[in-house]
Amino acid sequence: MYDWIRLYDLRYQSCHGALPHEHVIPQEFRVDIEIGLDTRQAAAHDALELTVNYAEVVNRVSTIMQGPPINLIETIAQRIADVVLTFPYVGKVGVRVKKMMPPVSSVMGYAEVEIWRDA
Repeated sequence: MYDWIRLYDLRYQSCHGALPHEHVIPQEFRVDIEIGLDTRQAAAHDALELTVNYAEVVNRVSTIMQGPPINLIETIAQRIADVVLTFPYVGKVGVRVKKMMPPVSSVMGYAEVEIWRDA
């Protein structure tokens, strides 16, 4: 059984996508992360070092999102999951990556991939 730390609607202007122009023209991406862990010890001791510092999670996700171009949102989601799972105490992570207004032939709000990974 897990407790959950949820980080919703992180927003980035990034150059990711499978088309050549997407590697040079920034687009809006949004990221949601759900981190499964046991928070009882952190709560009992009121100690940040016994839980996940979500500010550090955001810093590491920002490094991925602002980094070199990635073709697939599936790859972005996996890289984020891999980074989150390196934090102590994390047992499970869910990641959603939304590409707002993707380049398709119809009006579309966003394309999204959601993955769940265990430690």
